[in-house]
Amino acid sequence: MKRKPLEGYLVLELGQAVAGPYIGTLLADLGANVIHIERPGVGDLARYWIPVRDDLGFYFAVVNRNKKSMTLDLKSEKGKEIFFKLAEKADVIIENFVPGVVKKLGVDYDSVKKVNPDIVYCHVSGFGQDGPYKDRPAFDQVLQGEAGIISYTGTKETPCKVNVPVTDLLAALYGVYAVLVALLHREKTGEGVELDISLFDCSVTLMLNLMNMVLIEGMTDEELRMGSKYFLATPYEPYPAGDGKLVNIVVATEWHWKAFCKAVGLDNIVDDPRFATNQARLKNREELEKIIVEKLKEKTRDEWIKILLEAGVPVGAVNTIQEVIEHPQTKHRKVVVDVEYPGLGKIKMFNNPVKFSEFEIDVTRPPKLGEHTDEILKSLGYSDEEIQELKNEKVV
Repeated sequence: MKRKPLEGYLVLELGQAVAGPYIGTLLADLGANVIHIERPGVGDLARYWIPVRDDLGFYFAVVNRNKKSMTLDLKSEKGKEIFFKLAEKADVIIENFVPGVVKKLGVDYDSVKKVNPDIVYCHVSGFGQDGPYKDRPAFDQVLQGEAGIISYTGTKETPCKVNVPVTDLLAALYGVYAVLVALLHREKTGEGVELDISLFDCSVTLMLNLMNMVLIEGMTDEELRMGSKYFLATPYEPYPAGDGKLVNIVVATEWHWKAFCKAVGLDNIVDDPRFATNQARLKNREELEKIIVEKLKEKTRDEWIKILLEAGVPVGAVNTIQEVIEHPQTKHRKVVVDVEYPGLGKIKMFNNPVKFSEFEIDVTRPPKLGEHTDEILKSLGYSDEEIQELKNEKVV
């Protein structure tokens, strides 16, 4: 197998939960040696998020593949000494503590720069390293509210959150982009870079055209909040089929509209002035919805999907999570893979979704708490006796 692009790079991860660690995971997928540094005896708080079996928190597992775990007390002088020995060799440091914590601990960017001037140091926080909100607690639930996601998601009557930690994951993706750009900058200039990734900033960028609809069109959040419907087009939403399952129909152009009507047997309304254009359909959405819902009762979800695909109309299923796991495309693309975990047998893990022509990404299990501490300390020159002493003093 060919060498992965980040092999030989050392990443120190002073993170927990999702946003910081997921940056490390994606870098580890590309071959980086990522050391997840955790508190002795406690570890990453995500290790305790349900479901938990034996010593494995499955939430922790999905964002910590392909890494090593080392325990280290950064409040102790010996712990800091070990950290700086690692920092001298590191290419990247990731931290997602509350702003100011790494400075209090004495492991901030300026301190690391003294021993490693070309370090790439990535901060990830809820609201960024400055500004009036920088010290506020920041979990995905809070950020989805502050960034407006909850306000424009859900129905007119009931705002709701996106039920995945979208603000964490988005910040992690921007974080990987930033780290790779910083490494490229370092390669060209020899200069280190300090990065400031804010979940709030990243999440606000999700608004895209919603911002235009508010600022330019004058729409309110209540008007934009349409559940599974779309404010720019219709039919462009899931409808119940005859078997009660949802068929997800997307009529994106007038050509699609004509093809849809012909395929489902609604030729009588294709040129009806109430529905002949997208603007007219939006104006008469409720009337059109009643006609479509009644018509789609005639066949099952999968029958309608087959018919509409043959007609060239974009369509799909609204799958359950179990259906997604068993989905033929999921299996073919190896999006979910089985990995052995000691004591539990095979567990399901996500693969990296990107396919590279020149190398393949392997998925290894998440590390046990402190599993690689001895190995890492020995690589720094510590003897077995010194390591035992550090354990006795609870430095590691």
